[in-house]
Amino acid sequence: MHSNNNKNLGYRVLGSTMASKALATVVFSYRVWQRNFDAFRSQWRAEAGGFIIEPIVMLSAMTFGLGGFIGSIDGISYGSFVAPGIIVGYAMFHSAFEATYGAYMRMDTHRLYDGILTTPVDVEELILGEILWAATRSVAAGICVLTTGFALGLIHSWIALLAIGIAFMVGIIFASLALTLVSKAGSLGTLNNFFTVFVTPMFFFSGIFFPLTQMPQAIRLSVAWLPLTQAATVTRHLTTRQLGWNTLSSLIGLFVWITITVPIAIIMMRRRIIR
Repeated sequence: MHSNNNKNLGYRVLGSTMASKALATVVFSYRVWQRNFDAFRSQWRAEAGGFIIEPIVMLSAMTFGLGGFIGSIDGISYGSFVAPGIIVGYAMFHSAFEATYGAYMRMDTHRLYDGILTTPVDVEELILGEILWAATRSVAAGICVLTTGFALGLIHSWIALLAIGIAFMVGIIFASLALTLVSKAGSLGTLNNFFTVFVTPMFFFSGIFFPLTQMPQAIRLSVAWLPLTQAATVTRHLTTRQLGWNTLSSLIGLFVWITITVPIAIIMMRRRIIR
């Protein structure tokens, strides 16, 4: 009986310790996020064009320019076909830029990571804060594109508001992938390869601008598992109310990408920072 009481007490202490650690992780990750947010607030005017003007230009060109030649796809206007993909596409770009160039500058050029890690914040909390901040920028970009889509009459369903959550997931995935690259980058110029080889091709071959059914089977199979392809599928189904099993499978795919990429980013960045 005495042994069982000791065991129960040990479980309670362990549970309390784990809960305290989890709470500390949330608090300190938020503090890293807050630091980046405060820095953004001081210079948001310089970045407003990327959030506000670009979606207007892109969707206007797709709707009134190229859309005039293409007409409709799958029974909807070309602008309405493209808009959902642009939401997650811009979410990808904003997250990737922040978690590559922004993170590298904070880590290597300005040495901000060294200062942060002299506080109670550990590497895991630092990287989680960076990922959450990049994902926040993805949400901001997604909201701007979504608002523009509603204003131009390209999106007709309020269910499309759920696409903001998909933009957040995209932000987490691409921030994690970007930070994994940063962990191995020898210089700032190395980061260009991430966009040239991976991000930009994915933007054009993830079913955003044309149905993947138009592509050869080998290409369709090779891009079907990519996170942006799955995100574009979910957002298009949300904006057109064509929800089904394909929507669910793509959503599960995004969760799988998150569970894989976030731990890898933390492990790789820990090795880079502590070495």
